Amino acid sequence: MKKLTMVAVAAAIALPVGGAAFAQGKPSHPESSGKGTINISCYRGALKTVAWDRPNAVFIEDLLSYGYTWKQAHTIGERVCRDEYGVGNGEHKIATLKRLMVEHPVGSDF
Repeated sequence: MKKLTMVAVAAAIALPVGGAAFAQGKPSHPESSGKGTINISCYRGALKTVAWDRPNAVFIEDLLSYGYTWKQAHTIGERVCRDEYGVGNGEHKIATLKRLMVEHPVGSDF
């Protein structure tokens, strides 16, 4: 009985963590432009709250390729990925990215 309980506890711990990794799948709907494609890709973590959320490398690299500096790309990525309304809502992430890109075009100081 003790062995069965240990297996159940291990499975209960592993499912949310493993499920979060599989839920990530492909990056959210890409944003295309004349300068290339920006893939919105965020690490979610195992919690339902926005605790560990951060932009994945592909998101930052796409913003760098678009022309943003590393600091700007990281700031935009953090803002998009840490927005609690964007959790499970790719369209909100896209709208947020578009708004930020209009407010802070490449070459602007922010």
